[in-house]
Amino acid sequence: MKKRVLFVGENPIGTTGVSNMLAAMLKRLDMDRYIHACFVADNVDPTKILFDPLPYTMVNASMADDYWGNRRLVSLIQSSDFDYLCMVGIDFWRYMPAWNSIRQLRDAKKFKWIAIFPYDLWKVQPSWIKYLNALDYPCVYSQYGYEALKHYAPHVRYYRPELNGWKTFIPMKDKMAARKEVFPNVPDGKIIFGFIGKNQIRKSPEILIKAFFEAKKENPDIVLYLHTEMDHIYNLTQIAQDCGAKDGDLVSKQQGVSYDRDKMPTVYNALDCVINCSMQEGLSWTPLEAMACGVPVIASDTTAQTELIAGVGEIVPCNNLSFVPMTGENGPVTIESRACGVPEVAESILEIAGNKNLREAMSIKGLQRAKEWFDGTDDINDLLAVAGKRIKPTKKIQAVLFAQHSSAGDVLMTTQCFKGIKERHPDMPLVYMTQKVFAGVVFGNPYIDEIIEWDERHLKAYEVVYNPHGDHILKGGFNNLDETLHSMYPYFTNVKADEMFIDPVKPKIHPVQLLSISMGATVEEYIVVHTTGGNKKYRSYPHMDMVLKDVDLPVIQLGGPGDLRCKSDLDLCGKLTWQESAWVMKNAKAAVVVDSFLSHLAGAVGTDTVVIYGPAPARVVAPKAQHGSKIVNIQPDMLAVCKSMSHCWGANPTCQSPCINSISPMKINKELLRLLNEK
Repeated sequence: MKKRVLFVGENPIGTTGVSNMLAAMLKRLDMDRYIHACFVADNVDPTKILFDPLPYTMVNASMADDYWGNRRLVSLIQSSDFDYLCMVGIDFWRYMPAWNSIRQLRDAKKFKWIAIFPYDLWKVQPSWIKYLNALDYPCVYSQYGYEALKHYAPHVRYYRPELNGWKTFIPMKDKMAARKEVFPNVPDGKIIFGFIGKNQIRKSPEILIKAFFEAKKENPDIVLYLHTEMDHIYNLTQIAQDCGAKDGDLVSKQQGVSYDRDKMPTVYNALDCVINCSMQEGLSWTPLEAMACGVPVIASDTTAQTELIAGVGEIVPCNNLSFVPMTGENGPVTIESRACGVPEVAESILEIAGNKNLREAMSIKGLQRAKEWFDGTDDINDLLAVAGKRIKPTKKIQAVLFAQHSSAGDVLMTTQCFKGIKERHPDMPLVYMTQKVFAGVVFGNPYIDEIIEWDERHLKAYEVVYNPHGDHILKGGFNNLDETLHSMYPYFTNVKADEMFIDPVKPKIHPVQLLSISMGATVEEYIVVHTTGGNKKYRSYPHMDMVLKDVDLPVIQLGGPGDLRCKSDLDLCGKLTWQESAWVMKNAKAAVVVDSFLSHLAGAVGTDTVVIYGPAPARVVAPKAQHGSKIVNIQPDMLAVCKSMSHCWGANPTCQSPCINSISPMKINKELLRLLNEK
């Protein structure tokens, strides 16, 4: 008995990449096994015949206030019976308004829910993962997307879709004939660069135009062709005029007309180079089509596009912070992205325009890449067959996950556990999960195979999980808090404690050289000082200037950008990475720090240190001394300064005079001088 498939996508008669993706699937679909219908965005033109013979039903999705047809799709599912719902090529967040309704209908009607979708975000959106995991068979069509999502959705699959009519995209023997046909008014000898795509924010056509006219100042023999609508998101005509465009500098396609698919290979062959400056791409069909026609490509180094272009085309870095509009869980939202810069794009244009040999080499490499890519496309029939048998897997990722949500000091303490864990699981990779801001603490750690950003869903996705802080320490009260925190991590992971490890990296801002310049003399030794341990109210020491009295060494202050400042010779607060701070600390003669990451860092790298405590007791949070270092712990006299029955850990809203303030700076000064003299 034939299975019924309801495809959801863009009109397969259309001209977009997503349209052609769906058209290719419909052409390949085994009609002896499947009956299909299409729920499509954009109007259906009954006068056009997609292929013959192949009868099928198309339902127009778009409504006046709902282009993607969320309400109409739910209604169609309620009133229809089918075996597979297959969304093709559309960002799954387009159907967020209908997602819960579709999920409930899937559970009730027992159809399989498949989505073949792009993923082009620079960062994973945690709020979207629950939508992704609702799918029976999520298929992302880029390696980039697969690598980004596999930790969040273990059942995600990489699916490489076919492109309708891709065999017609080939180099023409007579490229000059193509050029005369497409650009009859462009003089011979001009180098024609082309952009083919929508006029939209994500594609950044305004950056391309500005870059082109910067390049044209140095090379007047270049022309820009824009195969797009000039007046849509951006008024591209006005942008070009503002850049000083003259007649003949810029050519555009006939406005308001969509070119038939069979005309596009000629357009590509008429170009000398295709440029795509997108901020993000889920697949990027146009550079792939260009390469198949033997046309060199300049492309931004972004998301899924890079895997197509790297090694065969010109890659432009994306270093500029930007944002693109999308639909979030609660409506429209802007998502962080990256854009390439005008100077970098202009430089690439000039390089390609001025080097014919480079263009020819890129053409050869591009042809090979396109062939390899199209030879590896997947078959929709195979996908449906597998999905029909598929039960949502329970198999977990075969790796060890070590989870440590925060903070920097705790992340550093967990490094004691890695050697023992790797010895226990020698054949499994070790994945470390923490907040992105703390990931630098474990950069370069020899035992870690991968670092991922914190997401609690990962705790259920891995075969082996170590979460000592979340499972034990965070709950509090272990051994009446008479054990040091650094000893708890090896205890709860049941391994022998190794030394803490951080990979010191020499700062780009070389502190010794800066000290020598500012002091007018060669500096060989210095001390480190630190005033604020995270909580400014309870863990800032305001008397540090008095502590440093009679200390005859230059002083470098480390810490965060908002730390309380003291009189130092070099203020590096907020200017260093975790690893650079480790280098500065390791090379210091001694240090005075407030209970914090820097106290644990000093102990880890072997620097003699005086540690000042406030509302947290040294018996719990004191650092571990390594490499023969000496740690002097100085705490308030709690009986004299606090009425509380126990340490408040910085959570006493009625505290008027934080206990850390009561510590005598003379006492700290005395211990610091003693350490320096002993050194």
